[in-house]
Amino acid sequence: MQEVKKEQYSDVKTLLHNKETCCPTFVYSILEQTISGVVYADDQSFLIGTSSGIYYVAGDERNQNCNEFIVDLYKRKTESKKRFTLFSSNRSWDSVIRTVLHDELSQMMRYAFSQQISAKKAFQLPKGFTLKRINEDIISSSTEFQKAYYEEYWGSVSNFLKNGFGFAVLYDNHVVSECTSIFLGGNRAEMDIYTREEYRGMGFAYIAGSKFINDCLENGVSPSWDCDVSNKSSIHSAKKLGFEISTKYSIFFKKSG
Repeated sequence: MQEVKKEQYSDVKTLLHNKETCCPTFVYSILEQTISGVVYADDQSFLIGTSSGIYYVAGDERNQNCNEFIVDLYKRKTESKKRFTLFSSNRSWDSVIRTVLHDELSQMMRYAFSQQISAKKAFQLPKGFTLKRINEDIISSSTEFQKAYYEEYWGSVSNFLKNGFGFAVLYDNHVVSECTSIFLGGNRAEMDIYTREEYRGMGFAYIAGSKFINDCLENGVSPSWDCDVSNKSSIHSAKKLGFEISTKYSIFFKKSG
């Protein structure tokens, strides 16, 4: 596997778009150079990863060259105590990953939701609450989507503010609930939502999420939602916002301990 030059990313994007039906949003973020990352490829397979250690593998799962490369990369990440999370493109790759890494990684199933949703009705916030676009001040006061979050997924707060977006519900200038774009690419904006525990069940996630969806639709972008199959609250929120489960896929990550 060889590292692909950035000038060739558009060619890789075209190949993946034509061949793969369930390609994560972060892959397009890298290929469109919205975020930094790395692309490895040969004439049979692709391995695409973020700077924070999230990878996606696609192509011919019988490609021994790619399989050996994955094992070597995993060992290097483990030795340097860095993150290694691998998104699989299909069940055949699931089997290969388990085999070549000898079950050293934990496997988790996730749902990808369809994007066929319509604009949402604006809801009146209770007195004292406001809805604002996420800015540097909101990031500084957030309890969940803080500076470290944007540095991990976007490389920096400034890159997020330039290329990403999100909305937050505030009360007395304290962040109550947020919906932000964890990744943006392939004309999709992947949503990440969090509400402080003491404010859950009050509809604030729905309000922030609805604003996010409406902003996407107004700008010709498809809102995107993925979550673990065991995350019942996330599944409930997705369906409430109009998403439907479209497919199920696997991710593999280093076991704790």
